[in-house]
Amino acid sequence: MTRRQGMFLGLISTIFTLGALAVGAPYLGVEFLLRRNSPIVSSAKPVLIRGRWADDYFVVENIDEGTFAIGEPRYYQGNYSYLLVGRARALLFDAGTGSRDIVPVVRSLTALPVTVIPSHLHFDHVGALGRFERTALLDLPELRARADGGRLTLQRYEFLGFGDDLPPPRFAVDEWWADGARIDLGGRSVQVLATPGHTLSSVSLLDREHRLLLAGDFLYPGPLYAFVPGASRARYLATTRQLLRLLDPATRILTAHMAEDPAGARAPLMECEDLRALEHTLLAIDTGRATSTGWFPRIYPVRGAMTFAIGFAWNGR
Repeated sequence: MTRRQGMFLGLISTIFTLGALAVGAPYLGVEFLLRRNSPIVSSAKPVLIRGRWADDYFVVENIDEGTFAIGEPRYYQGNYSYLLVGRARALLFDAGTGSRDIVPVVRSLTALPVTVIPSHLHFDHVGALGRFERTALLDLPELRARADGGRLTLQRYEFLGFGDDLPPPRFAVDEWWADGARIDLGGRSVQVLATPGHTLSSVSLLDREHRLLLAGDFLYPGPLYAFVPGASRARYLATTRQLLRLLDPATRILTAHMAEDPAGARAPLMECEDLRALEHTLLAIDTGRATSTGWFPRIYPVRGAMTFAIGFAWNGR
């Protein structure tokens, strides 16, 4: 092989490597960033700002007469799930992290049959899927096509459970809820909203009568992860604008992760002004007017504790 040929092959190899890194950056990034050395569950109880302890792990907060926030403030991500109770059945939005059993807490709050739907399929939202009377998912063709005999096995970068050493689960799907569908709980209904951005399968629930939006990981008082596989800044902006058009300005937005200490344990409640701030930041990023910190991910301030985290420029759309 001549020197020129060697240089040419070396150049081709470099281009191939850089291309693979560009495409694989979201996957490589989460492999490193989600690995943990600290405890998953804290040994100490945090300060309880609102609600009551259900046991030594879960807290329950009454949002209104038929809406309960079920928190896991000792879990390192401070997750919250939400139970909506109607006259005929109840709906659990997010299924807990699985670090502790959420089922007895839900059963202590209602004797009605419970349908559970996850806001998305990351590991910290699917702990009790398949353990209530019914399990529902957002009706997406790619998910339906993978459901074998009505059972779905989550994929590695869909689930991301390797951060907590969790294997991808397999569970039965009893109902597929279409975007825009209205779910009747008996005297109370909610509208299903596809809200992609954090993931392709992200879903929110809108209770117009109570002016409540359950938003999962789309919005919360912390870093919004838009650098993980399946995330998209463009979809984040489109969904943000869709919600701003749809929501009553007085809508309360209940989210999946509480603010970091020293805020204390309470259901993470946000408002439409937070959505407007997110829209402003996303437009500023698109036009190059926003300033970030960090390298991977890059962190942009939004409002209060909320920030927006994206990957490299070529993975940021």
